Amino acid sequence: MFQLDQHDAVFSHLNLRKEKHGDEDAAAADLKFSLNAPNTILNTIDPAILPAFWKKADKGQQQNLPMEGSTDLVALNLPLLGEQDITGKFEGYELSIGSLMDHIEAVFFADAKVKKITWKPLEGGSVAMGFTVSVLLDEDEDAELISAWRRGEVRLTLTPPSAAAQQADLAA
Repeated sequence: MFQLDQHDAVFSHLNLRKEKHGDEDAAAADLKFSLNAPNTILNTIDPAILPAFWKKADKGQQQNLPMEGSTDLVALNLPLLGEQDITGKFEGYELSIGSLMDHIEAVFFADAKVKKITWKPLEGGSVAMGFTVSVLLDEDEDAELISAWRRGEVRLTLTPPSAAAQQADLAA
């Protein structure tokens, strides 16, 4: 499943809203992020994507860029295709929005929903990604969330449901 571990990203959009939970209104937010990553990040979504969109560079083409986690699949297989969408919503994630500065504590959300994942294949073995994360807010999280959004550049950790459950079991 799609996941990130301390990955630098841009927190580009924050939408505060109310969400119905039975008869009650609950504070919620949609958070939009964008990032660049090695194309191997797509293997966490579907391993068939990488070989479909990239191939080994031919002689004279751009070679592998020195990115951590990159492969030798760096040339675009289908250069005329643009941004791609991943359909579906992925629920039960844990989200941590950290600062690039270590002295600022991360904002943490449980039961986050990842949706509207888009990605664009880039020459050289990397990918530009965007996605939205929907979360429920406690009263004391508003200011911290707005502060993270104002910083713009953040460090994200997205933990999928199965990994989050395993971490909880280990902590018990």
